[in-house]
Amino acid sequence: MAEAAAQPGKHGEQRGGYRVRATWQAIRRLPLENFPLMLPHVHPVAAFFILRRLKRLGFSNCKVVTTTKGLVVHAQR
Repeated sequence: MAEAAAQPGKHGEQRGGYRVRATWQAIRRLPLENFPLMLPHVHPVAAFFILRRLKRLGFSNCKVVTTTKGLVVHAQR
């Protein structure tokens, strides 16, 4: 058990139901075509970065809701 904890994580590693890879992709490559947008397995800390990016791109009425399955993003152009 201690040996597995000492090794670096792999892509898609789960931590408490959240996946590191899913969180990173939500921050870096958020699809902007359709809202509301469900982002499964994304950590709630990503909400700050998602909202910041949406506002910078000119979206209004932005909101991110945390659910047990991930994040739900609402925005309007």
